[in-house]
Amino acid sequence: MLKNISYPRKPILIKCLAIITCLVYCYFETLYHQDFDIFILATKDFLQGGNIYKNTYDNGFHFFYGAIFSVILSPFTLLPIHVARFIWICLNILALLRTWKLINFYLDKSKLASKQILWFNAICIIFSAKLVLDNFHNGQVTIFLLLLILEGLKLIEQKKKIKGASLIALGISVKLLPLILIPYLFFIKEFKAIAVIIVFFFLFLLLPGVFVGFDHNILLLSEWWHLINPTNVEQVIDTAEPALNGLTSFIPTLLIENVPDNAAFSIKRNITDLDVKSVSLIINTLRLILVLMTLFFLRRFPFKKATSKLNSFWELSYILLLIPMIFPHQQHYAFLLGLPACVYCVNWLMMQRTHINKVQFNLRITLLVLIYICFNLHLILGQFREYYDHFKLISYGSVLLVILLAICKPVQVHLYSKDVMK
Repeated sequence: MLKNISYPRKPILIKCLAIITCLVYCYFETLYHQDFDIFILATKDFLQGGNIYKNTYDNGFHFFYGAIFSVILSPFTLLPIHVARFIWICLNILALLRTWKLINFYLDKSKLASKQILWFNAICIIFSAKLVLDNFHNGQVTIFLLLLILEGLKLIEQKKKIKGASLIALGISVKLLPLILIPYLFFIKEFKAIAVIIVFFFLFLLLPGVFVGFDHNILLLSEWWHLINPTNVEQVIDTAEPALNGLTSFIPTLLIENVPDNAAFSIKRNITDLDVKSVSLIINTLRLILVLMTLFFLRRFPFKKATSKLNSFWELSYILLLIPMIFPHQQHYAFLLGLPACVYCVNWLMMQRTHINKVQFNLRITLLVLIYICFNLHLILGQFREYYDHFKLISYGSVLLVILLAICKPVQVHLYSKDVMK
């Protein structure tokens, strides 16, 4: 009888320990300077009528987010910075837990035993550890963006189009990255959702005018666009900060000998030396190729929905991975948007480990290990992180992830599952 009574308490104890651990972790993170501090400084400036896109904060850093983000953060300005940091990190953890639940909504675990599911969860946690910790440590917004995208798309799929589209519109108005979803929604015939996104996007652009005046808000919108305009030279040859990755940072280091990077080592990393105009053309061509590759993942005619949740997750994983690759000025933490792609590939390998030949399986495992190293070497062997940033290791990892995602087609999962059923 005593044994029977003790079992229900065990999960409660584990949850309590997990909560205490998270709270202790959040406390220690509040002791360090974060990007969140820049957000708060910009928000205070915004509320006082300052030009938050022309002014810089904390030793010269710009505020790149929509003014609606300052409106959202305005209550945090009333708190001591350590308390504000603590709450922000706790909210990040809650957002991550909800995001993980949304990701699991799409996955196929029908052939996995309970112990295998534990292994799956452990591998995914280990795989994403560095990217998640970077977002916590920097007090960033990437987890919230991923949550808004996944939650919004799920609500749209459940016919709650206004709720879902408004969440996606909020994400776009904070940071333009989710704009890439508009063509995808058009492809799957979600015209009403697109219309709602457009309406709410403009509402979120205008809303800050209630706080600072509409004339000043129009000025801020103009300055924001001037700052983030992708045609700016600094957005094309985007190498001023060592931790930047993606095409606009990775390609110039390969094709230009002396890129603007004060922290660069003398170790050679370029394979040729081209002019800026040629490099810009190559970057935009590669962007176009990556965007067109979306058709490979969609694999159906326009205006038709995916045949399964897993197919939908496969194509969405690629679209999310595209965001930090093709948009300029992407720090390492932005590659958390590749988390769904990583989780999908781990799930695929666990489901198909007995259904493909050893050579094919080992090839995919090798790619997965290389991707893990590229994304997590900062965590494994952090004393050489300057070298990893110098060679844009995360960019290599994202390219390998595109390849792995492309060769792990969900149609094979269905075929093998039918074979097993027979």
